[in-house]
Amino acid sequence: MSQPGLPVLPPARHHIGGIWAQPSGGETIAVEDPSTGQIVGDVAAGSAADIDAAVSAAHHAMYGAGRARWAPAQRQAALLALADAVEARAEEFARLESLDAGKPIFNARIVDVPGAIAALRYFAGWATKLTGETMELSTPGNWHGHARREPVGVVGQIVPWNYPLMGAACKIGPALAAGCAVVLKPAEQTSLSTLRLAELASECGIPAGYFNVVTGLGAEAGAALVEHPDVAKISFTGSTLTGRRIAESCGRQIKRCTVELGGKSPVIVLPDADLESAARGIATSIFFNTGQTCSAGSRLLVHASVVADLVERIAAIGASMTIGASGDADTRLGPLISAAQHSRVSGFVESAQAQGAHLAAGGALSGKGHFFRPTILTDVTAQMAAVEEEIFGPVLCVAPFETSDLDEIAALANDSAYGLAAYVWTRDITDALGLIDRLRAGTVRINSGGGNDFSMPVGGVKQSGFGRENGRAGVEAYTELKSVTMAY
Repeated sequence: MSQPGLPVLPPARHHIGGIWAQPSGGETIAVEDPSTGQIVGDVAAGSAADIDAAVSAAHHAMYGAGRARWAPAQRQAALLALADAVEARAEEFARLESLDAGKPIFNARIVDVPGAIAALRYFAGWATKLTGETMELSTPGNWHGHARREPVGVVGQIVPWNYPLMGAACKIGPALAAGCAVVLKPAEQTSLSTLRLAELASECGIPAGYFNVVTGLGAEAGAALVEHPDVAKISFTGSTLTGRRIAESCGRQIKRCTVELGGKSPVIVLPDADLESAARGIATSIFFNTGQTCSAGSRLLVHASVVADLVERIAAIGASMTIGASGDADTRLGPLISAAQHSRVSGFVESAQAQGAHLAAGGALSGKGHFFRPTILTDVTAQMAAVEEEIFGPVLCVAPFETSDLDEIAALANDSAYGLAAYVWTRDITDALGLIDRLRAGTVRINSGGGNDFSMPVGGVKQSGFGRENGRAGVEAYTELKSVTMAY
Protein backbone atom coordinates (compact mmCIF):
# COMPACT_ATOMS: atom_id res chain seq x y z
CA MET A 1 0.00 0.00 0.00
CA SER A 2 1.51 3.38 -0.93
CA GLN A 3 0.60 6.91 -1.87
CA PRO A 4 1.60 8.64 -5.09
CA GLY A 5 5.19 9.82 -4.98
CA LEU A 6 6.03 7.71 -1.92
CA PRO A 7 8.29 4.63 -1.76
CA VAL A 8 6.58 1.34 -2.58
CA LEU A 9 6.48 -0.52 0.72
CA PRO A 10 7.14 -4.28 0.85
CA PRO A 11 4.69 -6.81 2.28
CA ALA A 12 4.66 -7.20 6.07
CA ARG A 13 7.36 -9.81 6.67
CA HIS A 14 10.38 -10.52 8.84
CA HIS A 15 13.85 -11.22 7.45
CA ILE A 16 15.14 -14.45 8.99
CA GLY A 17 18.00 -16.67 7.88
CA GLY A 18 18.63 -14.58 4.79
CA ILE A 19 15.09 -14.84 3.41
CA TRP A 20 11.70 -13.20 3.93
CA ALA A 21 9.47 -14.91 6.48
CA GLN A 22 5.76 -14.50 7.09
CA PRO A 23 4.77 -13.55 10.66
CA SER A 24 3.72 -16.69 12.51
CA GLY A 25 0.50 -15.14 13.79
CA GLY A 26 -0.31 -13.27 10.60
CA GLU A 27 -0.80 -10.00 12.49
CA THR A 28 0.50 -6.62 11.37
CA ILE A 29 1.22 -3.13 12.70
CA ALA A 30 0.18 -0.02 10.78
CA VAL A 31 2.89 2.27 9.42
CA GLU A 32 1.98 5.93 9.92
CA ASP A 33 3.40 8.98 8.18
CA PRO A 34 3.96 11.39 11.12
CA SER A 35 3.67 14.38 8.79
CA THR A 36 0.07 13.59 7.92
CA GLY A 37 -1.10 10.99 10.41
CA GLN A 38 -2.11 8.81 7.46
CA ILE A 39 -1.49 5.06 7.32
CA VAL A 40 0.83 4.22 4.43
CA GLY A 41 1.45 0.51 4.95
CA ASP A 42 2.13 -2.11 7.60
CA VAL A 43 4.86 -4.28 9.10
CA ALA A 44 4.71 -7.70 10.67
CA ALA A 45 3.78 -8.00 14.34
CA GLY A 46 6.40 -10.42 15.57
CA SER A 47 5.70 -13.04 18.23
CA ALA A 48 7.82 -15.23 20.49
CA ALA A 49 7.68 -17.88 17.75
CA ASP A 50 9.16 -15.45 15.21
CA ILE A 51 11.92 -14.48 17.65
CA ASP A 52 12.67 -18.14 18.28
CA ALA A 53 12.98 -18.79 14.54
CA ALA A 54 15.37 -15.85 14.17
CA VAL A 55 17.49 -16.85 17.17
CA SER A 56 17.62 -20.42 15.88
CA ALA A 57 18.86 -19.17 12.50
CA ALA A 58 21.49 -17.02 14.20
CA HIS A 59 22.58 -19.83 16.52
CA HIS A 60 22.89 -22.27 13.62
CA ALA A 61 24.94 -19.74 11.64
CA MET A 62 27.45 -19.47 14.48
CA TYR A 63 27.46 -22.96 15.94
CA GLY A 64 25.70 -25.35 13.53
CA ALA A 65 27.45 -28.50 12.36
CA GLY A 66 29.26 -28.06 9.06
CA ARG A 67 29.14 -24.27 9.20
CA ALA A 68 31.78 -22.43 7.22
CA ARG A 69 34.14 -20.10 9.06
CA TRP A 70 33.35 -16.41 8.53
CA ALA A 71 36.85 -15.01 8.58
CA PRO A 72 37.70 -11.46 9.70
CA ALA A 73 38.61 -10.33 6.18
CA GLN A 74 35.30 -11.68 4.90
CA ARG A 75 33.43 -9.79 7.62
CA GLN A 76 35.24 -6.62 6.67
CA ALA A 77 34.49 -7.08 2.98
CA ALA A 78 30.80 -7.78 3.64
CA LEU A 79 30.33 -4.67 5.78
CA LEU A 80 32.10 -2.53 3.20
CA ALA A 81 29.91 -4.02 0.47
CA LEU A 82 26.81 -3.27 2.54
CA ALA A 83 27.95 0.34 2.99
CA ASP A 84 28.43 0.63 -0.77
CA ALA A 85 24.99 -0.85 -1.39
CA VAL A 86 23.35 1.69 0.91
CA GLU A 87 25.30 4.50 -0.72
CA ALA A 88 24.14 3.38 -4.16
CA ARG A 89 20.55 3.57 -2.87
CA ALA A 90 20.99 6.67 -0.73
CA GLU A 91 17.92 8.45 -2.06
CA GLU A 92 15.73 5.40 -1.53
CA PHE A 93 16.85 5.15 2.09
CA ALA A 94 16.41 8.88 2.64
CA ARG A 95 12.84 8.69 1.38
CA LEU A 96 12.10 5.66 3.57
CA GLU A 97 13.43 7.45 6.66
CA SER A 98 11.52 10.60 5.80
CA LEU A 99 8.24 8.75 5.34
CA ASP A 100 8.60 6.39 8.28
CA ALA A 101 10.13 8.64 10.97
CA GLY A 102 8.86 12.03 9.80
CA LYS A 103 12.40 13.24 9.23
CA PRO A 104 12.85 16.19 6.89
CA ILE A 105 14.23 14.73 3.68
CA PHE A 106 17.02 17.32 3.90
CA ASN A 107 18.15 15.86 7.24
CA ALA A 108 17.86 12.27 6.06
CA ARG A 109 20.03 13.05 3.05
CA ILE A 110 22.81 14.84 4.92
CA VAL A 111 22.80 13.09 8.33
CA ASP A 112 20.97 9.79 8.63
CA VAL A 113 21.96 8.02 5.43
CA PRO A 114 25.57 9.27 5.27
CA GLY A 115 25.89 8.47 8.99
CA ALA A 116 24.76 4.89 8.46
CA ILE A 117 27.21 4.45 5.60
CA ALA A 118 30.07 5.90 7.64
CA ALA A 119 29.23 3.67 10.60
CA LEU A 120 29.32 0.49 8.49
CA ARG A 121 32.66 1.50 6.98
CA TYR A 122 34.16 2.40 10.33
CA PHE A 123 33.20 -0.88 11.98
CA ALA A 124 34.25 -2.88 8.93
CA GLY A 125 37.81 -1.84 9.70
CA TRP A 126 37.66 -3.38 13.16
CA ALA A 127 36.91 -6.89 11.85
CA THR A 128 40.61 -7.43 11.07
CA LYS A 129 41.98 -5.47 14.06
CA LEU A 130 40.72 -7.43 17.06
CA THR A 131 43.62 -9.04 18.92
CA GLY A 132 44.46 -10.95 22.08
CA GLU A 133 47.73 -10.96 23.96
CA THR A 134 50.37 -13.39 25.18
CA MET A 135 51.53 -13.53 28.78
CA GLU A 136 54.73 -14.79 30.41
CA LEU A 137 53.52 -17.05 33.20
CA SER A 138 55.23 -17.34 36.61
CA THR A 139 53.96 -20.85 37.36
CA PRO A 140 56.91 -23.32 37.70
CA GLY A 141 57.47 -25.31 34.54
CA ASN A 142 57.29 -24.60 30.82
CA TRP A 143 54.16 -22.77 29.84
CA HIS A 144 52.64 -20.82 27.00
CA GLY A 145 49.79 -18.49 27.94
CA HIS A 146 47.58 -16.25 25.86
CA ALA A 147 44.18 -14.59 25.97
CA ARG A 148 42.08 -14.54 22.81
CA ARG A 149 38.97 -12.60 21.88
CA GLU A 150 35.97 -14.56 20.66
CA PRO A 151 32.48 -13.40 19.65
CA VAL A 152 30.15 -13.33 22.64
CA GLY A 153 27.51 -15.33 20.74
CA VAL A 154 24.06 -14.57 19.39
CA VAL A 155 23.18 -10.96 20.10
CA GLY A 156 19.75 -9.40 20.51
CA GLN A 157 19.58 -5.74 19.53
CA ILE A 158 16.72 -3.30 20.06
CA VAL A 159 16.78 0.05 18.26
CA PRO A 160 14.64 3.16 18.98
CA TRP A 161 12.60 5.16 16.49
CA ASN A 162 14.53 8.43 16.44
CA TYR A 163 17.43 7.34 14.17
CA PRO A 164 16.25 4.04 12.65
CA LEU A 165 18.79 3.44 9.87
CA MET A 166 21.82 4.93 11.58
CA GLY A 167 20.85 3.21 14.82
CA ALA A 168 20.66 -0.16 13.07
CA ALA A 169 24.03 0.38 11.37
CA CYS A 170 25.65 1.33 14.69
CA LYS A 171 24.27 -1.84 16.26
CA ILE A 172 25.02 -4.43 13.60
CA GLY A 173 28.38 -2.93 12.56
CA PRO A 174 30.38 -3.78 15.70
CA ALA A 175 28.52 -7.05 16.33
CA LEU A 176 29.15 -8.41 12.84
CA ALA A 177 32.73 -7.12 12.87
CA ALA A 178 33.30 -9.13 16.05
CA GLY A 179 31.80 -12.25 14.44
CA CYS A 180 28.46 -12.31 16.28
CA ALA A 181 25.15 -13.25 14.70
CA VAL A 182 22.41 -10.67 15.24
CA VAL A 183 18.67 -10.64 15.79
CA LEU A 184 17.57 -7.01 15.57
CA LYS A 185 14.18 -5.66 16.55
CA PRO A 186 13.60 -2.16 15.21
CA ALA A 187 11.03 0.14 16.78
CA GLU A 188 7.52 -0.74 15.66
CA GLN A 189 7.05 2.86 14.46
CA THR A 190 10.13 2.82 12.19
CA SER A 191 11.03 -0.57 10.77
CA LEU A 192 11.14 0.07 7.02
CA SER A 193 14.77 1.08 6.48
CA THR A 194 16.05 -1.73 8.72
CA LEU A 195 14.15 -4.34 6.71
CA ARG A 196 15.64 -2.94 3.50
CA LEU A 197 19.09 -3.02 5.09
CA ALA A 198 18.67 -6.70 5.96
CA GLU A 199 17.57 -7.49 2.42
CA LEU A 200 20.72 -5.87 1.04
CA ALA A 201 22.91 -7.63 3.61
CA SER A 202 22.01 -10.98 2.11
CA GLU A 203 23.29 -9.73 -1.25
CA CYS A 204 26.56 -8.37 0.17
CA GLY A 205 28.24 -11.47 1.55
CA ILE A 206 26.75 -11.60 5.04
CA PRO A 207 26.02 -15.32 5.56
CA ALA A 208 22.45 -16.44 6.12
CA GLY A 209 21.50 -16.20 9.76
CA TYR A 210 24.03 -13.55 10.74
CA PHE A 211 21.64 -10.61 10.34
CA ASN A 212 17.98 -11.24 11.15
CA VAL A 213 15.24 -8.64 11.58
CA VAL A 214 12.01 -9.32 13.46
CA THR A 215 9.57 -6.42 13.64
CA GLY A 216 6.97 -6.04 16.33
CA LEU A 217 6.00 -4.55 19.65
CA GLY A 218 8.46 -4.28 22.50
CA ALA A 219 6.18 -6.01 24.97
CA GLU A 220 5.96 -9.06 22.70
CA ALA A 221 8.84 -9.43 20.24
CA GLY A 222 11.27 -7.34 22.32
CA ALA A 223 10.51 -9.16 25.55
CA ALA A 224 10.85 -12.56 23.84
CA LEU A 225 14.24 -11.54 22.46
CA VAL A 226 15.49 -10.44 25.89
CA GLU A 227 14.26 -13.64 27.54
CA HIS A 228 15.50 -16.10 24.91
CA PRO A 229 18.02 -18.51 26.49
CA ASP A 230 20.19 -18.72 23.34
CA VAL A 231 20.78 -14.94 23.23
CA ALA A 232 24.11 -14.21 24.90
CA LYS A 233 23.92 -10.42 24.95
CA ILE A 234 21.33 -7.67 24.63
CA SER A 235 22.15 -4.23 23.29
CA PHE A 236 19.34 -1.76 23.89
CA THR A 237 18.94 1.92 23.15
CA GLY A 238 15.80 3.61 24.40
CA SER A 239 13.97 4.82 27.47
CA THR A 240 15.31 4.44 30.98
CA LEU A 241 12.13 2.68 32.13
CA THR A 242 12.42 -0.04 29.48
CA GLY A 243 16.19 -0.24 29.91
CA ARG A 244 15.77 -0.85 33.63
CA ARG A 245 13.45 -3.77 32.93
CA ILE A 246 15.86 -5.22 30.37
CA ALA A 247 18.82 -4.88 32.73
CA GLU A 248 16.84 -6.62 35.49
CA SER A 249 15.96 -9.47 33.15
CA CYS A 250 19.53 -9.84 31.92
CA GLY A 251 20.82 -9.76 35.49
CA ARG A 252 18.46 -12.55 36.45
CA GLN A 253 19.68 -14.61 33.48
CA ILE A 254 23.38 -13.68 33.97
CA LYS A 255 23.23 -12.34 30.42
CA ARG A 256 25.46 -9.55 29.14
CA CYS A 257 23.77 -6.29 28.28
CA THR A 258 24.55 -2.77 27.18
CA VAL A 259 21.89 -0.12 27.72
CA GLU A 260 22.06 3.44 26.39
CA LEU A 261 19.13 5.22 27.94
CA GLY A 262 17.55 8.62 28.43
CA GLY A 263 19.20 11.95 29.01
CA LYS A 264 18.53 15.41 30.38
CA SER A 265 21.80 16.90 29.24
CA PRO A 266 22.95 20.22 30.72
CA VAL A 267 24.39 23.05 28.62
CA ILE A 268 26.61 25.41 30.62
CA VAL A 269 27.29 28.86 29.16
CA LEU A 270 29.85 30.99 30.97
CA PRO A 271 29.82 34.77 30.56
CA ASP A 272 32.90 34.83 28.30
CA ALA A 273 31.38 32.45 25.72
CA ASP A 274 30.97 33.32 22.05
CA LEU A 275 27.21 33.80 22.21
CA GLU A 276 26.58 33.60 18.48
CA SER A 277 28.35 30.26 18.20
CA ALA A 278 26.74 29.07 21.41
CA ALA A 279 23.26 29.99 20.20
CA ARG A 280 23.74 28.05 16.96
CA GLY A 281 25.15 25.01 18.75
CA ILE A 282 22.48 25.01 21.45
CA ALA A 283 19.64 25.45 18.96
CA THR A 284 20.97 22.63 16.80
CA SER A 285 21.39 20.32 19.77
CA ILE A 286 17.85 20.74 21.11
CA PHE A 287 15.83 21.45 17.96
CA PHE A 288 17.44 19.09 15.41
CA ASN A 289 15.33 16.00 14.74
CA THR A 290 12.54 17.85 16.56
CA GLY A 291 14.35 17.31 19.83
CA GLN A 292 14.07 13.54 19.51
CA THR A 293 17.72 12.89 20.34
CA CYS A 294 18.81 11.24 23.59
CA SER A 295 21.87 13.50 24.01
CA ALA A 296 20.02 16.74 23.20
CA GLY A 297 21.11 19.66 25.35
CA SER A 298 17.75 20.30 27.02
CA ARG A 299 18.78 22.13 30.24
CA LEU A 300 20.41 25.50 29.61
CA LEU A 301 22.39 26.79 32.60
CA VAL A 302 23.61 30.23 31.61
CA HIS A 303 25.24 33.07 33.50
CA ALA A 304 22.69 35.73 34.39
CA SER A 305 24.70 38.46 32.69
CA VAL A 306 24.15 36.94 29.24
CA VAL A 307 20.93 34.96 29.61
CA ALA A 308 18.60 37.47 27.93
CA ASP A 309 20.90 37.96 24.94
CA LEU A 310 21.45 34.22 24.50
CA VAL A 311 17.78 33.27 24.79
CA GLU A 312 16.86 35.92 22.21
CA ARG A 313 19.43 34.49 19.78
CA ILE A 314 18.27 30.89 20.27
CA ALA A 315 14.62 31.88 19.86
CA ALA A 316 15.42 33.66 16.60
CA ILE A 317 17.15 30.57 15.24
CA GLY A 318 14.21 28.38 16.24
CA ALA A 319 11.73 30.76 14.64
CA SER A 320 13.69 30.65 11.39
CA MET A 321 13.43 26.86 11.07
CA THR A 322 10.91 25.91 8.41
CA ILE A 323 8.28 23.54 9.80
CA GLY A 324 6.54 21.35 7.26
CA ALA A 325 6.00 18.00 5.63
CA SER A 326 8.97 15.68 5.89
CA GLY A 327 9.14 15.17 2.12
CA ASP A 328 9.48 18.90 1.40
CA ALA A 329 13.11 19.79 0.62
CA ASP A 330 12.71 23.15 2.38
CA THR A 331 11.57 21.64 5.69
CA ARG A 332 14.09 21.81 8.54
CA LEU A 333 11.82 20.77 11.42
CA GLY A 334 9.57 17.78 10.92
CA PRO A 335 6.86 16.33 13.15
CA LEU A 336 7.15 14.39 16.36
CA ILE A 337 6.89 10.65 15.83
CA SER A 338 3.27 10.19 16.92
CA ALA A 339 0.16 11.73 18.39
CA ALA A 340 1.06 10.16 21.73
CA GLN A 341 4.47 11.83 21.70
CA HIS A 342 2.89 15.16 20.72
CA SER A 343 0.53 14.87 23.66
CA ARG A 344 3.40 13.97 26.00
CA VAL A 345 5.55 16.93 24.97
CA SER A 346 2.56 19.27 25.22
CA GLY A 347 1.88 17.97 28.70
CA PHE A 348 5.36 18.84 29.93
CA VAL A 349 5.14 22.37 28.54
CA GLU A 350 1.67 23.00 29.95
CA SER A 351 2.64 21.58 33.33
CA ALA A 352 5.70 23.84 33.54
CA GLN A 353 3.62 26.90 32.68
CA ALA A 354 1.08 25.98 35.35
CA GLN A 355 3.94 25.91 37.86
CA GLY A 356 5.19 29.36 36.90
CA ALA A 357 7.47 28.83 33.90
CA HIS A 358 7.32 31.39 31.10
CA LEU A 359 6.82 30.30 27.48
CA ALA A 360 9.47 32.48 25.86
CA ALA A 361 9.07 30.90 22.41
CA GLY A 362 7.27 28.15 20.56
CA GLY A 363 4.61 25.77 21.71
CA ALA A 364 2.41 23.10 20.21
CA LEU A 365 0.88 23.25 16.75
CA SER A 366 -2.53 21.75 16.08
CA GLY A 367 -3.91 20.28 12.90
CA LYS A 368 -2.74 17.56 10.55
CA GLY A 369 0.57 15.98 11.53
CA HIS A 370 2.34 15.90 14.88
CA PHE A 371 4.17 19.23 14.68
CA PHE A 372 5.69 21.18 17.57
CA ARG A 373 7.49 24.50 17.31
CA PRO A 374 10.99 25.10 18.76
CA THR A 375 10.11 25.91 22.36
CA ILE A 376 11.92 27.77 25.15
CA LEU A 377 10.81 27.77 28.78
CA THR A 378 12.30 30.33 31.17
CA ASP A 379 11.77 30.90 34.89
CA VAL A 380 11.94 27.16 35.45
CA THR A 381 12.78 25.48 38.75
CA ALA A 382 14.62 22.24 39.37
CA GLN A 383 11.48 20.58 40.75
CA MET A 384 9.45 20.93 37.53
CA ALA A 385 8.86 17.72 35.58
CA ALA A 386 9.99 19.52 32.42
CA VAL A 387 13.38 20.06 34.07
CA GLU A 388 13.68 16.67 35.75
CA GLU A 389 12.40 14.31 33.07
CA GLU A 390 13.38 13.60 29.48
CA ILE A 391 10.82 15.32 27.23
CA PHE A 392 12.16 14.07 23.88
CA GLY A 393 10.87 17.08 22.03
CA PRO A 394 12.17 20.51 20.91
CA VAL A 395 11.89 22.06 24.38
CA LEU A 396 14.72 23.99 26.06
CA CYS A 397 14.51 24.78 29.78
CA VAL A 398 16.53 27.84 30.81
CA ALA A 399 17.87 28.54 34.30
CA PRO A 400 20.33 31.40 34.99
CA PHE A 401 23.10 31.33 37.60
CA GLU A 402 25.29 34.08 39.04
CA THR A 403 28.18 32.18 40.61
CA SER A 404 31.64 31.81 39.08
CA ASP A 405 32.56 28.88 41.31
CA LEU A 406 33.05 25.77 39.17
CA ASP A 407 31.97 23.41 41.94
CA GLU A 408 28.66 25.25 42.28
CA ILE A 409 28.10 25.37 38.52
CA ALA A 410 28.88 21.67 38.14
CA ALA A 411 26.54 20.87 41.03
CA LEU A 412 23.70 22.55 39.12
CA ALA A 413 24.54 20.51 36.01
CA ASN A 414 24.88 17.26 37.94
CA ASP A 415 21.55 17.75 39.72
CA SER A 416 19.84 15.16 37.55
CA ALA A 417 19.15 11.45 37.59
CA TYR A 418 20.69 11.30 34.12
CA GLY A 419 24.27 11.50 32.89
CA LEU A 420 24.46 10.94 29.15
CA ALA A 421 26.05 14.15 27.84
CA ALA A 422 27.02 17.66 28.94
CA TYR A 423 27.97 20.78 27.00
CA VAL A 424 30.19 23.70 28.03
CA TRP A 425 30.60 27.04 26.25
CA THR A 426 33.57 29.16 27.32
CA ARG A 427 36.74 30.72 25.92
CA ASP A 428 38.65 29.92 29.13
CA ILE A 429 40.59 26.65 28.85
CA THR A 430 41.03 26.48 32.62
CA ASP A 431 37.27 26.67 33.19
CA ALA A 432 36.67 24.13 30.43
CA LEU A 433 39.11 21.61 31.89
CA GLY A 434 37.83 22.27 35.38
CA LEU A 435 34.27 21.49 34.37
CA ILE A 436 35.32 18.37 32.45
CA ASP A 437 36.72 17.04 35.72
CA ARG A 438 33.55 17.87 37.65
CA LEU A 439 30.73 16.88 35.27
CA ARG A 440 29.20 13.44 35.66
CA ALA A 441 28.38 12.46 32.09
CA GLY A 442 29.49 9.88 29.57
CA THR A 443 30.32 12.60 27.04
CA VAL A 444 31.39 16.21 27.56
CA ARG A 445 31.55 18.58 24.59
CA ILE A 446 33.30 21.93 24.74
CA ASN A 447 32.13 24.76 22.47
CA SER A 448 30.15 22.37 20.32
CA GLY A 449 26.60 21.13 20.05
CA GLY A 450 27.75 18.00 18.26
CA GLY A 451 31.14 16.52 17.51
CA ASN A 452 30.04 12.90 17.17
CA ASP A 453 32.54 10.49 15.69
CA PHE A 454 32.28 6.71 15.49
CA SER A 455 35.78 6.37 16.93
CA MET A 456 34.57 7.91 20.22
CA PRO A 457 32.86 5.67 22.78
CA VAL A 458 29.36 6.78 23.78
CA GLY A 459 27.20 5.85 26.72
CA GLY A 460 25.93 7.17 29.99
CA VAL A 461 26.27 7.11 33.75
CA LYS A 462 23.57 7.09 36.43
CA GLN A 463 20.11 6.54 34.89
CA SER A 464 21.47 7.05 31.38
CA GLY A 465 22.71 3.48 31.30
CA PHE A 466 25.95 1.53 31.32
CA GLY A 467 28.35 0.07 28.80
CA ARG A 468 29.78 1.84 25.76
CA GLU A 469 29.11 1.75 22.04
CA ASN A 470 31.32 2.95 19.17
CA GLY A 471 35.10 2.96 19.11
CA ARG A 472 37.25 0.04 20.22
CA ALA A 473 35.18 -0.32 23.38
CA GLY A 474 32.00 -0.72 21.36
CA VAL A 475 33.42 -3.56 19.29
CA GLU A 476 35.10 -5.34 22.18
CA ALA A 477 31.76 -5.27 24.01
CA TYR A 478 30.69 -8.01 21.58
CA THR A 479 33.60 -10.27 22.52
CA GLU A 480 34.60 -12.52 25.39
CA LEU A 481 38.15 -13.13 26.56
CA LYS A 482 39.23 -16.76 26.68
CA SER A 483 42.43 -17.59 28.59
CA VAL A 484 44.57 -20.43 27.21
CA THR A 485 47.49 -22.13 28.97
CA MET A 486 49.61 -24.90 27.49
CA ALA A 487 52.27 -26.91 29.25
CA TYR A 488 55.20 -28.15 27.19
